[in-house]
Amino acid sequence: MDNWTSTVGPSGDPVGQTSRSSAFRAFARRHGVSDDAITRLLWSMEPAVYFDWKTPGSVRPDDRVIGYIGGAPELPLDMEWDMGGVFVASFDLAAVPRTLFDDGLPREGHLLLFTWSDAGGGKALYIPPGTETAVAPVPVPSELDLRFGSSHMVLERRTMVASRDDAWDAHAWLIGEEYGGIWDEVEDEEAEWQARLEAAVEEYAAKVGVRPAMNNSTDKLRGVQRNVHDSWDYVTEAFQRLREEAVLALRDDPERFDEVYDRAWRELPEQPLLHLATFNMESLQYGWMDGDISWLISRDDLHARRFDKVEHHWLG
Repeated sequence: MDNWTSTVGPSGDPVGQTSRSSAFRAFARRHGVSDDAITRLLWSMEPAVYFDWKTPGSVRPDDRVIGYIGGAPELPLDMEWDMGGVFVASFDLAAVPRTLFDDGLPREGHLLLFTWSDAGGGKALYIPPGTETAVAPVPVPSELDLRFGSSHMVLERRTMVASRDDAWDAHAWLIGEEYGGIWDEVEDEEAEWQARLEAAVEEYAAKVGVRPAMNNSTDKLRGVQRNVHDSWDYVTEAFQRLREEAVLALRDDPERFDEVYDRAWRELPEQPLLHLATFNMESLQYGWMDGDISWLISRDDLHARRFDKVEHHWLG
């Protein structure tokens, strides 16, 4: 079976998830990966879907199309395209590859992303399946807008094509420089934790025969942000410590992972934000802006599909 089929994972293994972690653990166990390594990976990694952009005429029959960027968005009939709201992308969530790591995203409907003309803010919109939509007309600037030099930016329409199905990123840069993570030298207990996580990645790659891509700078859906968000500043050490405690606690009962992981998130001193999507502004042909724009969301809001709570972040 093809890796891109939404009901299978790497090597054609059925997903069939009964919990957020069961499919990955079952797959890794069948390949001889230890439960300790599996727990560290499940705890530390976020699934990521990397994508490339193509002009509509260059899309091939075997490309996995997951949406489009630019042009005009399809919006619910009772919604208008706000003046100054730059439409960035629309993801067809039913077409987004599903991997063995649960990404927390709905598997149907569409996710639309917007930024402002100065990239100083943005929003996300989830459109459930069955919602009647229409292509929105481009907003027309008012006389006052024109007087102040305002216009409405429309990005070039292109197609998003998924480029990699085996891709992870590490929570809060909890992995070393070799993988594009922590740059500063770490010591003592933290160095031991990092080394164990890196060993888990190497064990997985050796046993499974696939080394998942880990690229914090790419355009992607989910994964982690290119630079760790401030919301992780005061929880990284606690998150790692809870992981090491979980490895010991779950050795005799690894199927309790989801329960232990959920409780650990509640015990963190703050709730760090998860990464939803990133786009490179130069690749978007945004004009005078550069850097990356990202959309971030809390874990609870992601699972509850409260995409109206998404936070926008520009890294110049």
